[in-house]
Amino acid sequence: MQIRRFRAPDMRQAIRKVRDAVGPDAVILSNQRLPTGEIEIVAALDYDGSLPSSMSSNKSAKPEPTSLNRDVPSQERARPSDDYLERIERAKQQKMDKEAVPATSSSKPLFDMPDLPPDYQDPSVEEALSLRNQQDAKQLKDMERELLRVREMLEQSQSLVQASSGAKVDPIEAQARDKLTRLGLSDFVISRLLDDIDLKGREDDWNRLLAHLADYIPVRSSASELKGCIAFMGPTGVGKTTSIGKIAAQHVLKHGPDSVVLVTTDTYRIAAHEQLRTFGRILNVAVEVVSEYSDLNEVLAKYANYSLVLIDTAGMNPRDSNLERQLLMMKRARANVKKLLVLPCTSQRQVLKTVIDVYSQIQLDGCVLSKLDESASLGEAISVVVEEGLPVVYIADGQRIPDDIEPARAHNIISRAVYTAEHYNQLYGALKYGS
Repeated sequence: MQIRRFRAPDMRQAIRKVRDAVGPDAVILSNQRLPTGEIEIVAALDYDGSLPSSMSSNKSAKPEPTSLNRDVPSQERARPSDDYLERIERAKQQKMDKEAVPATSSSKPLFDMPDLPPDYQDPSVEEALSLRNQQDAKQLKDMERELLRVREMLEQSQSLVQASSGAKVDPIEAQARDKLTRLGLSDFVISRLLDDIDLKGREDDWNRLLAHLADYIPVRSSASELKGCIAFMGPTGVGKTTSIGKIAAQHVLKHGPDSVVLVTTDTYRIAAHEQLRTFGRILNVAVEVVSEYSDLNEVLAKYANYSLVLIDTAGMNPRDSNLERQLLMMKRARANVKKLLVLPCTSQRQVLKTVIDVYSQIQLDGCVLSKLDESASLGEAISVVVEEGLPVVYIADGQRIPDDIEPARAHNIISRAVYTAEHYNQLYGALKYGS
């Protein structure tokens, strides 16, 4: 009996080497994976049924020889089939006949070695798939344990809240609170809403909550707001000059350019009044610049017979020292000047409250909510105007002149808040999950 060893990167190539070198009479005595990752096959030619002593001492060798016939599925190779046993018996009988007849007699080989089937699965591939399945199962178990820990933490926090409040959480109220929180509303406004509305668990509960929220928003949108002297104030970049251009353009389209004048007090920035002068040239209206050498009341007296005087003030940081001079100028202005604070909906709630606190010393008449189209949530701005009681006069939602500004309506603001929240929730989900 001749014994040879074959090495290859995988089982398929190793078996092919055995076939090419030994032929179809080969019998696989053992196979193992070496530390290098290769597959080693020990094959025998003219196998006589007994193993050499060197092979019997090898612990990694298989106790029984293995045929090259690998077309039997892996689930069935553990138990020899009846056909397989019959072939073994027939091979033994052929061996006995071969020993009984002369050497010139022809006999069949001990084992046939058929071609590998097309669905043959490489044991190395099976091992890799098994390892991958084990890794996936481990990851799933880790995720389950993590979710259980998060659930326990949430249940503990909920039990602590219930224990501190001494009352059970109403699931209907909890669901309504969650939806209101997604709008960006503050806890104060949400608690006030839930205290005023008796939720019944019906489909119209949400509409009732939104309608009641609209009643909270102070608005001032009468036609008289479009006439007289109106000063627009606020920090830098909130849209004061653009809002003035929109309102002036709307008034010119209705009443002509002879009844409108634009006034600017912004002399702190280089060429700050050029944008307002550009609006004046386009609309063919007068533009006045109030510097430190002139008086605002003198300019207002000059245009007292104009139906609409729009005043653009310098945009400054609430902590800027020059802001005090601007506020002092507006305090000394004529009593009929309406002072509107421009609040961008893109700012944080605390920033908006700080701006209102700084400018409230000049007795504001209302506000303009700007940049609705750029905001991801309108709840912060709505909460601030409700808590501060500052009436909303205009809402501005774009750069188009004169289209993107309109008098404030409470129900319209709430509708925009709901639409914005739903739109950005969908957009965030698409970006997060790649859909």
